[in-house]
Amino acid sequence: MRTLLVLLVIVMAGCSVSERPSAIVKRAEAAGAGDLSAASALAMQSWLESRRDIAADVDRMCTPVRANAPAKWADSTEGRLCTAARNVAMSTFKPLESDHNTYESGWK
Repeated sequence: MRTLLVLLVIVMAGCSVSERPSAIVKRAEAAGAGDLSAASALAMQSWLESRRDIAADVDRMCTPVRANAPAKWADSTEGRLCTAARNVAMSTFKPLESDHNTYESGWK
């Protein structure tokens, strides 16, 4: 019985899928996100909303990866983090340079 239990544990451990380490995920974890492997995209997005500079940095790192990623990538830790970072970065205010001209409506 004990041998069967040990074999079952070994088989279960062998069936687990581990993701390769990602520089993008490591960047967020090093910034204080903690272990992101079990976090949802929504939880990651909530964390990034108060750290918009990190979200913008992660989003820039994700751009080349996103362009060539397979469909299953979006379900990976890196894919969920990139989705969350994109959502936060899209809604981040960026001041625009202006020529300081003002315009008024109506006929003159």
